[in-house]
Amino acid sequence: MNKIVLLLLLISLNLSAQNAKNAGWYIQEYHYPEIQLPSEFKTYQIKVNPNTDNVILLINKEQKSTSFKNPDITKSVNRLVDMPGFALSETPDFIIEFTDLGVKHILSVEEKTQGYGSDRGKVYTGNVNVSSSIKLVVKDINDTILYDKVYKLNNHSESAGVYNNATIKSSDIALSQIKKQYNANVIEYRSNKNLNISDNVISSISKSLKSSFSNYYESKRINLFLIKKEDKYGIQNNDQVEKLIAMNKLEFNDTYLDNLEKIAKESLTIFESELEKIKDTTDKKQKKIYWSLLSNISGVHYALGDYDKAIEYAKMRERIDYNPKWKYNLEIAEKRKEIIDQIKK
Repeated sequence: MNKIVLLLLLISLNLSAQNAKNAGWYIQEYHYPEIQLPSEFKTYQIKVNPNTDNVILLINKEQKSTSFKNPDITKSVNRLVDMPGFALSETPDFIIEFTDLGVKHILSVEEKTQGYGSDRGKVYTGNVNVSSSIKLVVKDINDTILYDKVYKLNNHSESAGVYNNATIKSSDIALSQIKKQYNANVIEYRSNKNLNISDNVISSISKSLKSSFSNYYESKRINLFLIKKEDKYGIQNNDQVEKLIAMNKLEFNDTYLDNLEKIAKESLTIFESELEKIKDTTDKKQKKIYWSLLSNISGVHYALGDYDKAIEYAKMRERIDYNPKWKYNLEIAEKRKEIIDQIKK
């Protein structure tokens, strides 16, 4: 038995040694806005409508009043919202308006069935959730709405599922226990929890605004592959992959794009040259190397902005019976091509 286990282990290690190893190459890629504003729009203004009502308390969907004030989101909006490519102005081209719809504290009871046989039965857990809703409207100076959406976040805050050191078997007890916990933590619910969830909604809105309307560069991962024991097969791949990955540490500056293009073209020449050395793509060892080189060529074409070529080489891998689960390079190239084609229309 031990000999069989050892043999299987050696086979596993041998196969592993022949596998391609994935490495992430992160390039700075130009982000095209999802919603194209008129080209003459350069400035914006932020308007905030705070909620002056008290926080709403819902207990099993029944609305109650609280003495907790909704936080004023004005400072958070001004601190968290950033619109690359546009400048704040008192005479704006468009207006970003935030209307706070308020925070809610939601107390409820969750019912579950658990256990086996005679012990099987219903148990109850009291829960507190905190929600915040903020309406966002982007409009021009003539009040024409360009974008309109309500953003909402609902966070679980705490639970009560045990009473007298046992699971709770009564809905009323679960509700009573969670009310006690809620009231015991009233200071947190009066201020910090309300402000934190509102900040999180505003952060989400800020990201959405940036993605929807701004042009900027952002990090994009490309999958590259290292070939184990490449010297044994007379292949030169890994040094060039390492050079590309070394770019991950570079900051984006005026020379970044030129450097990216230079090393990408250099890498393309090397990978294509190595690809020509593969003569039998049905051979167990050669096909893994061939697959890795196709992946790297596809990734470099993506970095150079040649998405048709990136798709072509990524699809060439499908003819080889190896690593069919790796679809990422193909997926990002197809998605990017779709974006570019849409822009050109």
